[in-house]
Amino acid sequence: MWNDFKEKTITFEGRKALIIYPKGKPNGKMILKTEYLGAFPNFDIEMLSRGYHLIHITHRTRWATDLETDIMADFVRYCAKELGASERVIVEGMSCGGLQAAQLARRHPELCAVLYLDAPVLNILSMAGLGAISRENADSFWLELVDAFGFNHSTVVNFRNSPIDDLSPLIENEIPVIMLYGNADDVVLYEENGRVLENYYKEHGGKLEVICRSMGHHHPHGLDDPLPIIEFVEENYK
Repeated sequence: MWNDFKEKTITFEGRKALIIYPKGKPNGKMILKTEYLGAFPNFDIEMLSRGYHLIHITHRTRWATDLETDIMADFVRYCAKELGASERVIVEGMSCGGLQAAQLARRHPELCAVLYLDAPVLNILSMAGLGAISRENADSFWLELVDAFGFNHSTVVNFRNSPIDDLSPLIENEIPVIMLYGNADDVVLYEENGRVLENYYKEHGGKLEVICRSMGHHHPHGLDDPLPIIEFVEENYK
């Protein structure tokens, strides 16, 4: 059981994956939580109570390589077929999960009905220490990033596969976004990550709602009352 909801664990492309079932009649829609399944689940619990399935697949790296993103897309298609649900999912991404969500929307926009991003990583160069992030935080991520992308201190400056490098698929496919952040977050700096998406959406007429947690840090994610998030994703589900 997952938070008192029935769950099914499977292996998909060599990765552990879960399907979590609503207690009532399914509504034919799914939520993909891209990372940190057990973290800050009040939104997920409420959506399960409204008839959504919750799906999740583990990743061999949390940094959203093309391979992991494509496997996640195949998993969405698999779950839709198994559950008789729409392939167009609500994609929920917190922190590095936000990176995974945005990369899925870039590479497979046809699967993304709406994005719920929370303190999202959208700029790999920021996380690698090329911006204003502290050296301590950058060092904590560096080896993971090298393992995921194969760059080094000389070649990282040429990396151009962050979501902020091409947000046009999100606009072209009219993918609505609700984004939360804390303005005291010193782990994922909003000015170098979410702000870029915010400005791009405003400049190009995208559907976007931004909620700032005043004096909020990187944690906790979500809202004590998830209703504003729920209302946005349900009103803008396409």
